[in-house]
Amino acid sequence: MSDLAIRRFISIAEIQQAVAAAFSLTRADLLSRNREQRVACARHVAMYLSRELARGEGRGSDGALVPPASYPRIGMAFGRDHTSVMHACNSIGRRCRADQRFARMVDGIAHDVRIRVDHARGKVAA
Repeated sequence: MSDLAIRRFISIAEIQQAVAAAFSLTRADLLSRNREQRVACARHVAMYLSRELARGEGRGSDGALVPPASYPRIGMAFGRDHTSVMHACNSIGRRCRADQRFARMVDGIAHDVRIRVDHARGKVAA
């Protein structure tokens, strides 16, 4: 992933909503137990982007962003175990390295997440 520099806090719920829209699903679909390939793939992408884009709570004492959201925190947001999140992140990362078209799609969704968040918060995207 080339352009995942974080300029603002993005919540896991916002990521779930944007990924669901990108895959023509609902957020409820992502959180369901449905194992259909298109739902599972979307869920894995959402978990991957949650790890890449979402941050832990607050900021460090120097004002810097804190580390990425933890696997257990992401798992709780999806109703899954942290090992399911680890698997999703590893498999999507491998697929992005092996398939440039898929990687561009994931990058595009990440970009869309940032734009959706900015618009929802009344900011103009950079």
